[in-house]
Amino acid sequence: MTDSVLAFLRLALALPLVLLLCVVVLKYLVPRTLSGFAGGRRMRLVEQLPLGPKTGMSLVRVGGRYYLLAYHEGAVTVVREMDELPEVLEVESLPATKPLGGAVETAVERFLGRRFGRAFPGSRNRTDEG
Repeated sequence: MTDSVLAFLRLALALPLVLLLCVVVLKYLVPRTLSGFAGGRRMRLVEQLPLGPKTGMSLVRVGGRYYLLAYHEGAVTVVREMDELPEVLEVESLPATKPLGGAVETAVERFLGRRFGRAFPGSRNRTDEG
């Protein structure tokens, strides 16, 4: 036999053995060594409130306690520790205003009405009104 055929046979025998060894190590050995990290979560982010581009506040639950954290460039500060979750704040409803204003909205509706030859729902310039 030539050297190249003998090298191919060695490779054909060694490659499956190496792959089998990798599977055994990854399946049985790695989970046993990392078992301390695999048991459930101990920390959870409850809520986050951005205050600026690089600043904000976070409510974090660690074990059975809650921590209000303030973070900004390069620093995190514990603002308050709590035993129970604070009550939920009601969201104040804002008055219904048109963000662009009535005149701009009317102009856009007129343009679209002329462009497509029909009035759009909620528009003030309906063609079927008389």
